[in-house]
Amino acid sequence: MNDRTEPAARSLCIIGCGPRGTSLVERILANVPALYGDRPLDLHLVDPYPPGAGRTWRTDQPGLLWMNSAAEQVTLYPDPSVSCAGPPRPGPTTAEWLTGPLHDGAYAARRDQGRYLRHFFETVTAGRPSSVRLYVHRARAIDLRRTSVDGAAPGTRQQVVLDSAEPPFLADRVVLAQGHPDVRTEPAPAGLTRIGPGPADPAALDAVPPGAPVVVRGLGLVFIDCLALLTEGRGGRFDRTPDGRLRYLPSGREPRLYAGSRRGVPLPPKPARAAVPSRPAAPRFATADACRARLSRPGATFGRDVWPLVLAELGWCHYRALFAEQPARARMTWDDFDAQYALLLTDADRLAKLAREAVPDPADRLDLDRLSAPLAGRRFADADGLQRWLRAHLAEVHHRRTGPARAVTTALVDGLQRTGAVIEDLWRSGDLAGDQLTDALARFSLGTYLSSGPPPLRAEQLLALAEAGVVVFVGPEMRVEITTPATDGTGPVFRATSPAVPGVAHDAAVLLDARLSAPAPDRFADPLLRALLSRGELTEAHTEDGTPTGELRLSGPDLHPVDAHGTTHHDRVIAGPAQFPRPGTDAIFFRQNDGVARSLLARLDPPT
Repeated sequence: MNDRTEPAARSLCIIGCGPRGTSLVERILANVPALYGDRPLDLHLVDPYPPGAGRTWRTDQPGLLWMNSAAEQVTLYPDPSVSCAGPPRPGPTTAEWLTGPLHDGAYAARRDQGRYLRHFFETVTAGRPSSVRLYVHRARAIDLRRTSVDGAAPGTRQQVVLDSAEPPFLADRVVLAQGHPDVRTEPAPAGLTRIGPGPADPAALDAVPPGAPVVVRGLGLVFIDCLALLTEGRGGRFDRTPDGRLRYLPSGREPRLYAGSRRGVPLPPKPARAAVPSRPAAPRFATADACRARLSRPGATFGRDVWPLVLAELGWCHYRALFAEQPARARMTWDDFDAQYALLLTDADRLAKLAREAVPDPADRLDLDRLSAPLAGRRFADADGLQRWLRAHLAEVHHRRTGPARAVTTALVDGLQRTGAVIEDLWRSGDLAGDQLTDALARFSLGTYLSSGPPPLRAEQLLALAEAGVVVFVGPEMRVEITTPATDGTGPVFRATSPAVPGVAHDAAVLLDARLSAPAPDRFADPLLRALLSRGELTEAHTEDGTPTGELRLSGPDLHPVDAHGTTHHDRVIAGPAQFPRPGTDAIFFRQNDGVARSLLARLDPPT
């Protein structure tokens, strides 16, 4: 695939060829005929992992690692719903391409998603314009240096330096699309083992001894992946009892996991899919236009002007489904409720009063605080009391999301996904910046918690593991410290505690940080990012009061980095990670990638 003929050509380089980089490749190739004609163009792709799949979706990982998005809701093909200037490229979703049975009826293994992504890459590059020469570098970029070549002005071209024996090559425009940046792991004292943070790593988990106690920090999707590898991956299995319950049959090689997090409860599972799934409708109240209109007001803030629209949208989704599916739970007709709701839209107190009048049982009303922090304010006399409460909670949540009345929860999750898409649209189009963006991301963390959980079967398996004693919950606001036990004083341990269970501590010689690393530019592991940061060519963004955000400073929706001197580097783009786009939804993922691709091509001068 590395063509080596030599006529003069301008060059583009994409560093990182997972889903984001691969989509950019597709958009560049789709736009070349209209924007660059038949002039020669070199396209360099740099990634140590196979292009398309990248690291996260590589095809050699264990089949126990699943996606948490239904395969029918995942595509990399920009269909005609996408409102972008470049041409569409309709194609199959992951489910349509795989054709075979899926886990839990809807979810692909991550390695099978990697097969889909590699097929996509091979398809779009095989059909590239004849004027585009493709160079695939299976290496890691470690530096990006400005240089002067062939009489050009100083710094107008860039040398891409690799960690392989291959010599540096030149690029006119460079896109950094390495995905979620890893950070360097803090070293553990002698005698202790620390794993993570980062995606579940089968090789690292092999270091956990059978039967050993392990403190686990994080109860999200990385935790679910680690559970699968440490239980089924070690020979354990799940069995369905005659009464329909799932139980875990241990192999004896599992560790004992003491797990906690800030909330103290695992992510609720995705709702069970309907027999005939439908795509979420467009928002009724929290539309992108309505949000932009409010943001355009003098002195507007996200919390005061936009967030009430989001809350109103979520409430409307919840009550519409409740009235439709369980009309006996309401004391007025939907038409009457809907008419009053639209009039009271952003008056939170009067909306709450309307809900009390229309829905008599408090359990039927939408309470986002209760849903997002179910352990808030609770205290337990001992660890067993917490375990009993959490096992009952997990069973209730699983039933609520998979049982006959799941339509109400499904409606809320769909509402969270579509309002989340609007917020992402505002962010990526530059309508949210600085403190507004920080506030928006913080407030919408509840959307991530309530809508981004694992497949229902994985949540049911977690309950079985808790009942088998393989998983012991630590509680909310978990604190982990290194200490020496007073009882034997044999050496340091990781000790996990929670204020919800006073006086109870869990000790282990292994700490598993089962979560993605928080953004921290000063601890990035990527050598290219470190090199650019060390020279001030990348800088960390700050809020208006000077607080660092953990994100890189970018120029706005065009994603150009801004250096330590305030200079915008227009020949570089930082394309961060993003969720997979859903088909038929005019996904911002495609619109932004199309805009970046067209800008890259438009800024390329023809070769001399």
